[in-house]
Amino acid sequence: MTTALKNSALRMRDWVITQALPLWAERAQHDSGRWVEHLHLDGTPDLSADLRWRVLARQIYVYAEATRWNWYEGTEIARQTYEHMRETGYVQRVDADGKPTERRRDLYDHAFFLLASTSLYRLTKDLQYLEAVDEICMTLDTEFKHPNGGWRETPRGALPRRQNPHMHLLEAFLYLYNETRDARHLAYAAHIIELFKAHFFDEENLIIREFFNEDWSHYSGEQGTTAEPGHAMEWIWLLFRYEFSSGRSTKTYRDALYANALKQRGYFLNDEEDVEGNIRRETRRLWVQTEVIKAHLTMAENGVAGSADMAAAFIDGLFETYLKPDGTWCDQINACGGEIAKTIPVSTFYHIACMAFEAERVSELGRL
Repeated sequence: MTTALKNSALRMRDWVITQALPLWAERAQHDSGRWVEHLHLDGTPDLSADLRWRVLARQIYVYAEATRWNWYEGTEIARQTYEHMRETGYVQRVDADGKPTERRRDLYDHAFFLLASTSLYRLTKDLQYLEAVDEICMTLDTEFKHPNGGWRETPRGALPRRQNPHMHLLEAFLYLYNETRDARHLAYAAHIIELFKAHFFDEENLIIREFFNEDWSHYSGEQGTTAEPGHAMEWIWLLFRYEFSSGRSTKTYRDALYANALKQRGYFLNDEEDVEGNIRRETRRLWVQTEVIKAHLTMAENGVAGSADMAAAFIDGLFETYLKPDGTWCDQINACGGEIAKTIPVSTFYHIACMAFEAERVSELGRL
């Protein structure tokens, strides 16, 4: 890999280790193990806002993986967060006092509950976390499974159906399979890849379709023609992770998504377009750019010329535009590069950390 990527990856690692991990553990976690939803722009925690429960799951991943990479000793943080998450249950939202305000089971949330349980099992090898994985899989197969393939948004089947929860389930199942080598876990991933090929990937427009009816036909209205460039880049990374785990080539899809995502677009990618590439929201969330970096890293692993340097340039660009020296971040900018985020969401740390781990791994050709 290039010297530029090596230097940028080291810069990112240093920022995560010395600034972000300590700051968020100090300012954003309650003594109970619960986290706040976000910090105010001055860096103080918002103690009055409701909390999406999947934020806990994402933070478990961040601190468990940081510990596994020897970046930070976060085992107790991850355990405490997990215990509080399980004690309350797999709810969707709680209020500022920790009381559930929305108990509805949600597929997107469950993808992260699965990732969280896997993260702690991978770190500790404690079988209680693997038992929790089996419990979640059972819930997916009994309460969420859809007769037309994939899983419902909720056990009662809210519409529209979305590719996004399935994409994050793929992430969780691949992460799980790489630890357990259990063929059942790879089979879940393979099922989602088939959904990708049949429904999520739009072969005509070379984008990812987002919203669907019960039968996987495209949802009606403007929502049905929505495309999110960040998800296209995220799929590039996941497709190669699946190829690595299964031995089944995904090159055609990766190449198509990569070429289209970067065509006639500026330095940072937009939050939302339509299927033909027309801009709908020319705002640019931080998480989208972290997925761009992961896509560049993936293509660099596959020998695509210039991709390693593109990854390095985007990492450096995050420091110029989004990441703050104190370990916080601007979560969204406008088309002119102006900061427009109203808060500093905790949930974005998951995207930053995953990208940082990948940059470390690819730049040093380390472990998968």
